[in-house]
Amino acid sequence: MTDTQSFTHDSLRVEIAEEAESITMRWFGKSTMRKPGDFLAPILAEMLKRGNESGKRIVLDFRTLQYMNSSTITPVIRLLEQARRGTGRMSVLYRQDLKWQHLSFSALKIFETPDARIELKGAE
Repeated sequence: MTDTQSFTHDSLRVEIAEEAESITMRWFGKSTMRKPGDFLAPILAEMLKRGNESGKRIVLDFRTLQYMNSSTITPVIRLLEQARRGTGRMSVLYRQDLKWQHLSFSALKIFETPDARIELKGAE
């Protein structure tokens, strides 16, 4: 059984689905907020906490996101930094064929760990 939550702010919608092995955060629409951390930071912190407590992999799925401004990447970077310092597992999924997604997320490969505990995956 999947437990699902949905959060919306302006034209950004975030859906969180918790399943047996993972907690997936799917991003929809556009993130054009000037201070997206006000909306996203509490959601991301809760995901990290739930993932750590349950031992489930956290999956950030950006493949359906149409656009995000440069301010939106900051809360994501903070989450990756926290996850890397901890013991949790995290995957970031993005579309490699979309230039803006490829540029934004390929730069975050520095957070990957050799054991794939933290991984970034570009798909077409």
